[in-house]
Amino acid sequence: MIPNSQAFSHELIEQTVKVGDIVIDGTTANGSNTRFLATRIGKSGQVISYTTTKDNANATAASLFMSGLLERVTLLSKNIDEQFITELGSNNQVSLAIFDYSEDAQNENNLPLDYLNQVNHVLPRLTHGGLLIIKFNHQPDSWHNFSDSLLSADYKQACYLTENITTYLIERI
Repeated sequence: MIPNSQAFSHELIEQTVKVGDIVIDGTTANGSNTRFLATRIGKSGQVISYTTTKDNANATAASLFMSGLLERVTLLSKNIDEQFITELGSNNQVSLAIFDYSEDAQNENNLPLDYLNQVNHVLPRLTHGGLLIIKFNHQPDSWHNFSDSLLSADYKQACYLTENITTYLIERI
């Protein structure tokens, strides 16, 4: 059986994230990735979750509260920006970050113009062996230029393509 993009992404998260890790959901949207990450990091870990709408923030907070996971998540109503290092903690790194601009997160129409700036804030904060997952229904033209510009000595890359969604993986070496 070929897994859909959500199952594939969650399998990678299970393999990468350990109890106590710090992880990033750069596009909270419907909250499904935030909730899944919160189940993987245990009580000693932290999910930093970014959402740009109050409706998504409120729905995600309510869902996390009902599932007993709210204390594991810092939910920020904003995009990742130059304050990211302060929000993360200057000495902290992340084992995994996900940016989901796909129908899996009901976020396929919400790609911000500065999405590459957000990715660039996160990439250098990945641990060695850390993983960035980015998903698109419709891949922007700028993505290939960006991914081609990453040094192969610093990052490994792969792609998983399903019928509607392309999932890109960048692993920090």
